Amino acid sequence: MKDQLMKLDPLSRRQFVERTAKTALGVSILPFLGGKPLQAAGGGKAEYCIFFYMSGGMTHMDTFDPKPGTETGGATKGASTGVAGIELAEFLPKLASGFKDIAVVRSMTQKTGDHRGGSYFMHTSYAPRATIIHPSMGPWAQRILGKKHETLPDSVAIGTGGNHPGAGFFGPTLAPLPIGDPMRGVQNSKIWKDLDDKGFDKRLDMTNTFDESFRRKFQTEEVKAYTQFYEETLNLMKSEDLDTFDLTKESDYQKKLERYGNNRLGQGALLAKRLVSSGVRFIEVDSGGWDMHNDLWNAIPQRAGDLDNALSALIEDLKAEGLFEKTLICVGTEFGRTPKINANGGRDHHPRVFSTMFAGGGIQGGQVYGSSDKLGMAVEENPVEPKDFNATIAYAMGVPLDKVIYSPSGRPFMVAGHKADEKTGDVIPEGKPIMQFFS
Repeated sequence: MKDQLMKLDPLSRRQFVERTAKTALGVSILPFLGGKPLQAAGGGKAEYCIFFYMSGGMTHMDTFDPKPGTETGGATKGASTGVAGIELAEFLPKLASGFKDIAVVRSMTQKTGDHRGGSYFMHTSYAPRATIIHPSMGPWAQRILGKKHETLPDSVAIGTGGNHPGAGFFGPTLAPLPIGDPMRGVQNSKIWKDLDDKGFDKRLDMTNTFDESFRRKFQTEEVKAYTQFYEETLNLMKSEDLDTFDLTKESDYQKKLERYGNNRLGQGALLAKRLVSSGVRFIEVDSGGWDMHNDLWNAIPQRAGDLDNALSALIEDLKAEGLFEKTLICVGTEFGRTPKINANGGRDHHPRVFSTMFAGGGIQGGQVYGSSDKLGMAVEENPVEPKDFNATIAYAMGVPLDKVIYSPSGRPFMVAGHKADEKTGDVIPEGKPIMQFFS
């Protein structure tokens, strides 16, 4: 069996160990701990980041870059931001009225119109490859800056599903803790929490007996990572910090859900606020339903309205708790939607230009970076690629863009992409942060 295990590639070995961990523990969570603290670098103020990912391809024409009155604008009207010449779509009235707090990018551009490939680019700054999985931003921050909280995970992924790159080649110890349903918190945690000390110790002894020979026989990094995950997960399961994931513990949580929106996006945003308040560095909240090929104007009011409510309530509460300037909020998606309206009253995939948003964490609000052309077809000025989007996150969080981390195969990587210097051949950063947002 050992020979068969060692013949597997690193990814397959990790998957084997993770399946073993799930069977032994009875919990469907991935490892999230590890990494020694390193000195931070960079120019930002953000100690935390909440990344809202709009899965499916958010339409820029009907959210952050409306074109009312044009042949491509459709039925969407504008909402005044109070800044001359800048409107958001009518479906984001709260963000428009609070525009002083947000900064919008209208010149995002992407290399692919494929959902999975586009999402992978946005999360990792790299193109997907069959032989390697690149880390997402939360694990990058932990790998370079070190772990922020003794018990809680450093990064959490809410509603992300199975295609999320997670910690990639960093290995299971840095993988985000997945939360499927924000109202249910950590899956299967109640099983452990309800056990008395005697029952808990009995299960622990049984699991250790089951694992002992395996750990002794297979002395691999993946198995060691699983062991560390196992130990730290047990610490979390019996810790009072587990209540951080319970939305019902939030004061006036029913009233807050009315403000945030009692839906997966609103619940995820409220949970993200709780996690930041407790010291979790990086939280991703995914919201689907943006792949609007059909009947867009019946779908967009609800979908964009959910985003408008969640972001506005989150900004308000982070300000009230003194956390807004310490918390970077960003909104991303894999691509935009076609300016041309199709025969089904919807918009199709459009990677040539789309929009994203930043707020808090040292970002200067009330501004737009870049622009699309008058019909929303292509970038007109200041193109921004996914690697630049991630470089902006890294810079805001004090993650050095030039720090080289080597994969298990010995290849160099950087947090926001890398390339070879044309003169020296040295590895240098490729993504560039949007410095206008920090001045």
